[in-house]
Amino acid sequence: MEKTKINADLIKKYHQDLVYNYSEYPTKDYWNYEFKDKEYKDSLADWLPKNKNEPILFYVHTPFCEQLCYFCTCSKYITGNYENVKNYLYKYLFKEIDLLFNFLEEKKIKLNVKEIYFGGGSPTYYKPDDFKKLVEKLKSKFDFSNLGDFTVEIDPRRVDEDRLLFYSTCGVNRLSFGVQEFDLNVQKRINRVQPAELFHKILTKRVKEKFKTFNFDLLIGLPGQTNESMEKTMDKLIEIKPPQVQPMLLAYKPWVAKYQIKMVKEGPLPDFFDRKQLFKIATEKLSQAGYKRAGFETFVLPNDPIDKAMKEKKAYYNSLGVQKGAATNFVAVGSSAKGSLGDDYYSHNYYSMNLYQKSLDEGKLPVYRGIKLSKDDKIRKHLMNDLRTYFKIEFKEIENIFKINFKEYFDTELKSLTEHVKDKLVLMSPQYVEITELGRHFAPQIANVFDKYDPPSNSYSKRLEKINSVAVHPS
Repeated sequence: MEKTKINADLIKKYHQDLVYNYSEYPTKDYWNYEFKDKEYKDSLADWLPKNKNEPILFYVHTPFCEQLCYFCTCSKYITGNYENVKNYLYKYLFKEIDLLFNFLEEKKIKLNVKEIYFGGGSPTYYKPDDFKKLVEKLKSKFDFSNLGDFTVEIDPRRVDEDRLLFYSTCGVNRLSFGVQEFDLNVQKRINRVQPAELFHKILTKRVKEKFKTFNFDLLIGLPGQTNESMEKTMDKLIEIKPPQVQPMLLAYKPWVAKYQIKMVKEGPLPDFFDRKQLFKIATEKLSQAGYKRAGFETFVLPNDPIDKAMKEKKAYYNSLGVQKGAATNFVAVGSSAKGSLGDDYYSHNYYSMNLYQKSLDEGKLPVYRGIKLSKDDKIRKHLMNDLRTYFKIEFKEIENIFKINFKEYFDTELKSLTEHVKDKLVLMSPQYVEITELGRHFAPQIANVFDKYDPPSNSYSKRLEKINSVAVHPS
């Protein structure tokens, strides 16, 4: 495997702490706040009949946790009162499912559901009986007979072997574990203690036989992380051998999640340079252990379903990491849930529980912003996905899909890559642009060159000012 050398000069030159990861494009800061219930229904009625054979991922968000993890910027509510969870589930989430189903029935629209994903928060907060009733509710409304993956995000502290086996009886066949880091000092600083031994205990032979695959999420840039701690964490992870691993860079946004400041009381976070070194250690360890890279933040064992999707060029990068098949098209329910219909529409439910509930009480789907993509948005979204998933843009492919002359359309952007080429971050030919092994450490920064809304010319202060002005909700 080619070793990459990251030096301080490159870090300084391309340092953009606030650059987006482009799991969506345009990024949600630029979605339309006039896009509500009516506009969302119009998007469903417009897109779904035209694309009735397209696979759909049905996403369900559970915004509850028992304990606050200081690193997290996801939408969640910390509660020890399970009645809050039941109220959300039976009075509001069920109502949203009913409203969505009734609208689709009225329009004679059937969803071609190929994947289900339960995210959070913590879906494992549901007691088994309530979890089962949620699954039954969905099955009573939608046809899941052609279902492929059924994923549940797992808080390993809340499950045992029996609980995981129970999920399999409900049809779940893929698990995604929040691992973050195995170093005890780091775990204490992020308020999430879960030793590696816990995973050996719950991922028994019986469990592994019941599930198609499982994923481990890691975070890079946590307080107290060192090169040594990262090496030890990766060694412990590789010993467990999860088929899928997602090492993700920490999103430190204290202007959104003020509690993140608690992580830095005992010392600063790893800086931009150190985060790149930590990421380098993680990726090289995984590669040496036989994992194959699938996009910027996903590694899989050979012959994993995502590996197959990469080979067939059917993989897709989004907020769940690199996925396959239905991940292009989300129909989403739950507080803060985001939907996506091809390259045409995004939608986003209310974060605020009060506003989410108020909307449903009024008989409206709880969408508070969204966007209908322009042709330029669609072109750049497609391009961003290619860069983040495959690290390469094939000019002819873009030209054939969108009927443009790539070099003319992106003349300014291609010229902006001159320095990236000189620094060996990018290879450029008459047919393609490709991010090099070294450049992959700067993939979001390179993708940023093609961002029409937030180009690299924006200063750090302007970017921070903009983010602060729109950071009313967690991302």
